[in-house]
Amino acid sequence: MRHVVSKSSHPPGGNEVNFNWDDIRIFLKLARLGSIRAVAAATGHSAKALRSRIMDLEAQTGAVLFHRSAAGVSLTKTGERLIAAAEEIQKQAKVFGALSMRGRRDLKPTARVGITEGLGAFWLTPMFGNLRRAHPDIQFDMKCSMTAPNISELEVDLAIQLDKPTDPNLIVRRIGYLHVVLYAAQSYVDEYGAPASKADIADYHFVEIEAPQIRSERVEEEMTREDKRRFVNMRVNISSAQFVAALSGWGVTALPTYAPIVSSGLVHVAKDFALRRDIWLAYHPQAAELRHIRQTIDWIVQSFDASLYPWFREEFVSPAEIEHYMERKKIMSFFTPGAVTRLAS
Repeated sequence: MRHVVSKSSHPPGGNEVNFNWDDIRIFLKLARLGSIRAVAAATGHSAKALRSRIMDLEAQTGAVLFHRSAAGVSLTKTGERLIAAAEEIQKQAKVFGALSMRGRRDLKPTARVGITEGLGAFWLTPMFGNLRRAHPDIQFDMKCSMTAPNISELEVDLAIQLDKPTDPNLIVRRIGYLHVVLYAAQSYVDEYGAPASKADIADYHFVEIEAPQIRSERVEEEMTREDKRRFVNMRVNISSAQFVAALSGWGVTALPTYAPIVSSGLVHVAKDFALRRDIWLAYHPQAAELRHIRQTIDWIVQSFDASLYPWFREEFVSPAEIEHYMERKKIMSFFTPGAVTRLAS
């Protein structure tokens, strides 16, 4: 049974008290749900056992933590003061549990990386070969989501995101810049023409992406004051759907400047529009003590190195310059538009 030693302001007979981590978890769940019966249903414990655990915790702290009534339970003032400490204990317990599972020598060490879907699918995945060649023993577990993961509780070991994490317990560093411009498929331009300016967007079809960490409202504010219901003809919530929609010729959309690296067949339009976002790497300092996590961090930093990949510079590098760079370096696009078959008539 796991315990944590903590000092209480009301110790029953000494300066140190042994708390069971599971009791802390039950305390937090009861504070959140406000009902013994609800906690019993959520945890599988009997109501009698839960009452006993809470009474033991109150005896250990030397204070009443909950008001009891027919309607349920609510925190006392002391209970409210203990919430923050209990949450910190639970967080550290999760970190301890996650790190303690990493020592199995018969298994490949796993690096769990949370990343926004576009950067994960269209940049880091094609770059994975560099990590595999350098460190074939590492199992790379990439979780693509626009929702930022909980790094503090080691839901992932590290994360790459567009919104800067605010948790002071994390190590956070900027590893590059994402420049966003407007693109349309060549097939769309052939059929409808290309907007010469961002002010013209309202006269064309627009594919919008709406998701956490994607500031679609800022994109639209930068382009036009028109009601977006006038020109948004398709809305998606993931970058892969947005990219396929653009290649299929369904409209103009906002994509990173390095889109030509991902696929040919796209045309840079309305060249007076550009938006810059920071790319952040964040990780738990305890996770970074593990050798394979440090190796993964080094690979990620190199994958966004602006000296190797100039589109991640702070300064804007235009799609035309990126295409010239590709020609000079003889770089082929990751994908070709031939892979996207236009089935709709």
